Order: sequence, then structure tokens, then C-alpha cells
Amino acid sequence: MNKYIFLALVNLYVLAFNHTYYPLEFISDVELQITNEPLKTSIHSLLTRRHTKVPGSHDLFGCSNKGKCYSHKKLNYRDARTALFGQLHLERDKGGEYFVHDVYCDIDYYSSSKVGRIGPNKIPNHTVINCEHTWPQSKFNHYSRYQKSDLHHLFPTNSRANSIRDSHDFGEIKSDRGLSRECTSSQYENRNFEPPKKHKGNVARAMFYFAVRYKMTISRRVESTLRKWHESDPVDSKELKRNDAIYEIQGNRNPFIDYPELVSRISNF
Repeated sequence: MNKYIFLALVNLYVLAFNHTYYPLEFISDVELQITNEPLKTSIHSLLTRRHTKVPGSHDLFGCSNKGKCYSHKKLNYRDARTALFGQLHLERDKGGEYFVHDVYCDIDYYSSSKVGRIGPNKIPNHTVINCEHTWPQSKFNHYSRYQKSDLHHLFPTNSRANSIRDSHDFGEIKSDRGLSRECTSSQYENRNFEPPKKHKGNVARAMFYFAVRYKMTISRRVESTLRKWHESDPVDSKELKRNDAIYEIQGNRNPFIDYPELVSRISNF
């Protein structure tokens, strides 16, 4: 078989199973089963380097004349919140009315005088439903100009739950007592915060992304819990759809959503 035909067939095969965001060099690293620090370095490079979007093929690293050059786009915080509430987590009920679902208390928020406007490109009242930074702002490092508005770790949450979580670690709580009468899906005790079961995997993968993207570390105790959550709450269609939408807005993806198996190849986040 002609070499170029063979390479084209390989590329078509890869396209069928991987998003075009991932250059073939990165996919090769994945297939070669690299682990630990080399894998973290490969993921960090993937997330921070410029890409060239090549029509009908995978991205190339760097900028070339073969297509559009792009990279992780720094959003201002207002634009990030507009995308979060007015696009990523905006849903419609059977009657066509817009609402935003809070990930900590399992509450659906509709437009009202108290909540504010819920709809495309709208930001609701932050004293009712707020923007949760899964990796707390108080624990950011010198990359903070990107961190605050990085959509991969931002989620809509009840403002009181957001305040209770504060910068406390994620952990499992022995008590099944909720945060309040209105918020029974999450628990807080002894400076540990436990989100609902259906959000635990999302939390874990957001934390793993953040640690590698910004060269941060997760404590061994918290990491152990997050690994359990990653396994017990696997990637679902909503998480994949959110990853796709963030890519369109921000210009990068969370590889731990697209390649969940990478978590087990890193022994220390």
C-alpha cells in the first residue's frame, strides 16, 4: 500500500475515535502508555501550546499555514459567567421555560424577582446562585489570570452552598445530614465538603485537569477520594457535551473526560 494512503487511513481511523483537538503526537503518547511525570508533561504541553486547526484532520502543534492557529483563550470573568449560566448549564423544561440546575443542592432556578433573569447570555443574581470555583480561588498560583475564568472548573451552585464549601477540601462525610433543609444533596463536616453522587466524577476530573494545566498539587488524602469518585461516577453524555461546548468557547478540552483511563496512569497529582 502507498505510504501516503496508509497514513491517510490511519488518520481517518484516529478521527473516528478521538477529537481533532488532539494532535497525533499526543495520541501517540497515549497509545505508547506513557505514565506519571512524562504523561503530565505531555498533557500540560497539549493544553498550553498553540494549535493549528487543520480541516478534516487532527490539530498540529504550533502555528502553520495549513489552517487556523489558536490556543487556550483567556476569558474575562464576566464572559466566563455569561457562558456558564447562559449557555453551558442553561436548560429548558417541557414548557420551553429556561432554568439553570445547581450542582450542589439539586435545585432548578427559573427567572424571578429574587433569582434574576435566566436565559441565553444572562447572569442571575449571585446572592442566590453563584459561580463555584471547584479549585478555590484562594489556592490559585501565579497562573491566576487564566484560572479564575477557566470554564473547566466552574459550575453553578446555590450561593449558600458555595459559601459553606469556601476553600475546604473535598472529602467523604460519615453523616448524611445535608447543608440545610433546602440543600440535602451535599454534606459538610470537619472542614470537608462532599457533593452529590452525580457530581462527584465531574469534580474529580475538573480537579485533575486543573492540577496538570496549572502545575498544582493535590494532597494524597484528597487525591485518594477523587480517584474513588472518578471511578464511581464515570463520564456521561452531559459531561462530554459540556466539554465540547467549552472547547468551542475557550479553545481547549479536559483530557480526563475524553481519556478517562489517563487518571490511572498518573500515580501522583
